[in-house]
Amino acid sequence: MADDVFRLVRRICKLTLPTRVRRVHAIIKAVVENWRSKNMVERKLSQQAADVHSIANKCSAKQVRISTAKRTRGLASYQSGLAAEDAVCQKLRSAGWNILLQRARTRRGEIDIVAQHGATICFVEVKQRRTLQEAAECLSASQSGRLYRAAECLLQSYPQWQYDEPRFDLFMLDAKGQMEWLKDIIRQM
Repeated sequence: MADDVFRLVRRICKLTLPTRVRRVHAIIKAVVENWRSKNMVERKLSQQAADVHSIANKCSAKQVRISTAKRTRGLASYQSGLAAEDAVCQKLRSAGWNILLQRARTRRGEIDIVAQHGATICFVEVKQRRTLQEAAECLSASQSGRLYRAAECLLQSYPQWQYDEPRFDLFMLDAKGQMEWLKDIIRQM
C-alpha cells in the first residue's frame, strides 16, 4: 500500500501545480469515501492521504523553484545557441559554403547546420562554452554516433543532394566570441 502511495506521489509531482492539487484532493476524497465504513482503516488511510498531500505540497514548492531557474537558464542557453549558429552560418557563407539546412531534426537526432561546398556536404555541430577547450571536450563518442545516424536519415530524406564526400565538422565558440573550426571530426575521433 505504501509503495502505491509513493508511486502516486511521484506521478503527481510531475503535474502542474493546479492539476496536482485537484488530483490530490480527489484522491483524498475517494480514499475517505471508499473506506468510511471501517473506522480503523479510515484513520490509517486519512493519515496516509494527509501525508500524500503534505508530500505533494513540499514537492510542488521545490519543483516550482527549480523549474523557474532551469527555465531561465534554458532560455538563455537556447538564445545564445541560436546566436552561435547564426555566427557559424555567416562564417560558412563567407567561406563560400551554401547552407542547406539549419537545425535539421530527424528521428535519430538534430544536426545544427548542413552546408555544401562543391562536391562536399558538411554536417556541422556547433558548441558554445566558456572556453574553447570546454567546447572541444563536450562532444562525446555517443553524440558523434547520434550525429552520424542523423546525417544518414537526412541523406535518405534528401536524395537530390549531390555530393562525393560527406564530412562532419565542429565549430567551437567561447564566451569572448572566438571561433575555431575543426574539420572532419568523426574520422579524427
